Formats: sequence, structure tokens, C-alpha cells
Amino acid sequence: MSGIYIHVPFCSSFCIYCDFYSVTECAQRGLYIEALEKEIIRRKDEIKGVPRTIYIGGGTPSLLSSDQLETLVAILRKHFVLDNVEEFTMEVNPDDITPEYASEMFRLGINRVSMGVQSFDDKNLKWMNRRHTSAQAVEAFRVLRRAGFDNISMDLIFGYKRVGVSDEDAFASWVGDIKRMIELRPEHISAYQMSIEPGSILARMKDYQEPSQEYCSECYYKLLDLLEEGGYHHYEVSNFSLPGYHSRHNSSYWERIPYVGFGPAAHSFDGEGRCWNPEDLGEYIAKSATGWGGENMERLTDEEALEEKVMLGLRKISGVSLTEEEYRELRENAEHLAAKGLINLDSDLRHISVPREHLFISDSIIAQII
Repeated sequence: MSGIYIHVPFCSSFCIYCDFYSVTECAQRGLYIEALEKEIIRRKDEIKGVPRTIYIGGGTPSLLSSDQLETLVAILRKHFVLDNVEEFTMEVNPDDITPEYASEMFRLGINRVSMGVQSFDDKNLKWMNRRHTSAQAVEAFRVLRRAGFDNISMDLIFGYKRVGVSDEDAFASWVGDIKRMIELRPEHISAYQMSIEPGSILARMKDYQEPSQEYCSECYYKLLDLLEEGGYHHYEVSNFSLPGYHSRHNSSYWERIPYVGFGPAAHSFDGEGRCWNPEDLGEYIAKSATGWGGENMERLTDEEALEEKVMLGLRKISGVSLTEEEYRELRENAEHLAAKGLINLDSDLRHISVPREHLFISDSIIAQII
């Protein structure tokens, strides 16, 4: 067993691009924690062995008070042996980080922080409906450092333009974001292209137009160039780290290593199939002790498992290795794409990877393989 994921669904406001399950009913935090323990008691035997990673995500986990966070961690320690946990990550918003809160996180054994910065341009942050400013993000980073954190991940978003902003000005702002990030030098950087997700605020903004794929590609490869020059290792399509600081928890997803997710909307994988919790806080609280039935699970066929292995494996820069049987299934498509230069193929080792120059279109390449 690789890891435990905890979904904390609370947000004080919604970012325009987000479609993760979250709610603004922060008064329900106490009931949520009670329900979380009930679910853990019911499902803890699904974890085989001892967990190696823990990831508290959301939502906005840093909206939990210090006392509530302490209770959550105490629940984990009560029901699991955490002596062998290598990486304990918590997502935070910059404006929630005070010296006291950062010190409490560190005291509780959290050893990695993932902070959503998204941009260092205040105009972009306001447009995204982020709660923090650029100055607050920088100060939060420094507060976390002073509290003792030596493994900090920070997120950026690219591939968008505010209405009325030219490609040139938007690109200059993006380059500024990257350079400011490198100056701070967090151990890990994630960068995601903004997309219009159904149900997001962005999807309802009639005056917003997505920039061209040519523009987004230029942003992506500028990111790769600057981070490489800055000493960051590109290990997954959207993820970069200083040596030794790749995300162990997220890497387990791409390697299809089993994990258990707790909390509303959390997913789990046991090696053969997936299950997921209801995207409804009220239902989660009401049924956490009894469960929500078999409609929230699926068993993967051999074909689906292979498709997933390739889809996730080719997100890694190192690529994916196939068994002889798997390679026979995909050989014709793989050789066709290799002949066009769209993938690297070692037929003797049955190994496939996406070349650097085609990483931006890796999703379409993967679709042609499977």
C-alpha cells in the first residue's frame, strides 16, 4: 500500500477555473471530521501494510483550524501506523498561513506543503478569484521556511488571457511568473494549463475566449526551458522538482500503486478497480459509518487496465514499459506513431515514451496508442 488521501472539501470562495468538489459551508467542519473518523473505522482494513505517503487535499485544507487539524492528524495516528510515512503533504492557500499555523503543521508531522500560488501578477489573481496577493504568496513561502519546512511545492497556471490583454503582455506576465518562482526556489513546481471545465465559473463567462494552442504551447515550452536552466528536473508532464524532491504520493498514482481515499468525492484504487465517495457533504456525513453502496465502484477489464497503464505511464517523462502480451496488443499503433516521430519506441525492451518536442500534445498521442 502506498498512500492515504484525505479530501477536505471546504473553500471560502471558488476560483473561476476549479471543478474539484468543494463547498463553502465551513460551519460543517466539525461534523465532517466526525464523519471522516467513522469512514476510516469502517474502511481501514482496506489498507494493506503500512502507508508510505499521506496527502491532505481539497478544497482548502488550511481552512481547518489548528485544533481541527490536530484532531484530524490524531485520528490518523489512532487508526494507522505512521512510523514509515516518508511524505506527509498538506495543501494550503497562502493567505491562511500564519507563523502559528505553519508551526502547528510542522509540529504535527506534516513534512511537505503544496501551496497554490497560480500567478505572481495581482491582476491575474484577482481575475481568477484567488484570495491572496502576490506579496502574500511570497510571505507565506518565507513563513513556511522559517517554520522548518524544507519540502515545499508551489503551483502555477498558464494558457489563459484576461479579456483585452494581448498575447505579448500575457506571455510576458507568464515569463515573470516562472522567473519569480525560480528566484524563490521551492523544491517542487507544478504547472497546469487552464482549461474550461464544465461546472466551473469560467465555463459561464461568456466574454472569455481560450487562447490559441500555439500560444499555450509557447508558454509550455518556455516553462520547460527556464526550469531546466534553473536546475529543475522534469519528471512528469506538469511536474518539476529539484533532485530527490519528486512527489512520492502523486507518483504512486502514475505507477498505479494502490491507495485509499477518505472524505467526500475521494477516490480509491486497489490494483484491480476503483471506488469513489459521494460528491455531497450532507450524504457523506449521513452515511459515513454505513457506506454508500456498490454503485460507487468499478472493476477494470484487462483492456481498461492496459489503457490506464499507458495513459498514466506516458505522463511520466521516463515513459512506460509493457509486458510481452501488452506490447502485442499495442504494437501496430506504437510502431505507426514511432515511424511518425511522435513517440520513442524501444521494441526490444517494449518501452514507450513521449519526446520532449511532443509533450504538449501528449494527450492526443496517448489516445492514438490506446
